[in-house]
Amino acid sequence: MSKYVMGHASRTRSAVIRYTLSVGLVLIVIASMQVSLLSRFRLFSATADLMLGTVVCMAFLGGRHMGAIVGIAGGFLVEAMGSTGIMLLPLFYLLLGYVVGHYSRAMEKRYPSYLMYLGISLAYRAAITVFYTCITYQNVNLPHILLKILLPELLLTAVAGCVIYFPILLLVRWLNKGR
Repeated sequence: MSKYVMGHASRTRSAVIRYTLSVGLVLIVIASMQVSLLSRFRLFSATADLMLGTVVCMAFLGGRHMGAIVGIAGGFLVEAMGSTGIMLLPLFYLLLGYVVGHYSRAMEKRYPSYLMYLGISLAYRAAITVFYTCITYQNVNLPHILLKILLPELLLTAVAGCVIYFPILLLVRWLNKGR
């Protein structure tokens, strides 16, 4: 009887619960920081997209399934907390997490490889930002969008994405150690 109490199945279940709760807590903290804290202190009139770096990093380190789940959960959290009304970010983050996780399987898990994925993700995020801006404003002035909205947001998101890699790496290593 005792081998079933603390057997393989119960250890696996407890590891999955710990994994899920830890990742969920990280996503809630990141989304809260992005929506509440960073939106108040706008540098260069833009807010860094912390969730983009988190999704790319977790997908890069954890694989396509983790990337897809983290992507859709993070997108819904940011949209729900930010209350923007348009629901494209969950779909964008879902696809981004799955694709990064899928293609990162063949690469060595090193920082320069992550930066390559982050750079590609920033290009797609720029397209989403231009789309949101064109929907929001009736008068579209592309040089103004580029200089006042797009470039500051991409710069801050790139810096945040470069920095967020290291805490997420420690988290994923700690979570995988228990498996």
